Amino acid sequence: MGLAIAIGTSRTPVREALIALEQEGLVRYRPNHGFSVAPLDEDLVRQLYPILGALEATAVELSGGALKVLVPRLSNANARLGREIRRARRYELDREFHRILTSACGNEKLIQLLEQHWNQARRIDGGQTRGMANFEGSCADHAEIVDAIAGGDLMMAVALLRAHWREGQKIVLDWMRS
Repeated sequence: MGLAIAIGTSRTPVREALIALEQEGLVRYRPNHGFSVAPLDEDLVRQLYPILGALEATAVELSGGALKVLVPRLSNANARLGREIRRARRYELDREFHRILTSACGNEKLIQLLEQHWNQARRIDGGQTRGMANFEGSCADHAEIVDAIAGGDLMMAVALLRAHWREGQKIVLDWMRS
């Protein structure tokens, strides 16, 4: 294993790391060919975004009334996002909003799954370099979600969140095609 030699370690930890990366969807293994970086394709977007929407929706549902306490933080994060002009920073602030939104669910396994899937999305959506494709729309979506939470309507917040991820999927697919 050339990688093990290149980094000065044995093959076992390199193989274990590659298997972990494969489980996260970042690399693929093909018998007799080894590991390679997982390709960026539309099928992955179609698979990943509904999962992210479902996981975040579940986190919101599990949070229940505890989420209402986070309304000021969510509003603040969205306001900072709305004022930001740097593309890469907008992307990070969007992620911060979603982390706050899901932080009160009390389910560590769910948070771990979200992190894994957010990392996959980060790799394929191009947002770090191109910025957010629908910046104003995303901020408006966030504000509606926060308003629903503030009003105690978690089911509306969940519906808006799922719609937010569906729109995100459409935007990323359109970007990949262009």
